[in-house]
Amino acid sequence: MSGNMIIEEFPKSRVNRRAGDVWAAAARGPVSLSDHGRSRFVVMTRETFDALSRQADPRIARATADISNEEAAALTRVLEGVIDAD
Repeated sequence: MSGNMIIEEFPKSRVNRRAGDVWAAAARGPVSLSDHGRSRFVVMTRETFDALSRQADPRIARATADISNEEAAALTRVLEGVIDAD
């Protein structure tokens, strides 16, 4: 799933009149539903939602090369605290 995802936007008035357009657009990619010019909701396929949910799952293992220096330092402090506690 790309971080540069294009989200189609539909104002509330159009959603009320053209729900079929929203469903068709959501099949192509996430759809933003707006009210008074402000995005309020996002509609997407279940597959897209599941993929985004997996990306955000903190239980996913990551290589240390994938984290920032600040995250690595924080992890090191926690691990040292656990080791010292024994």
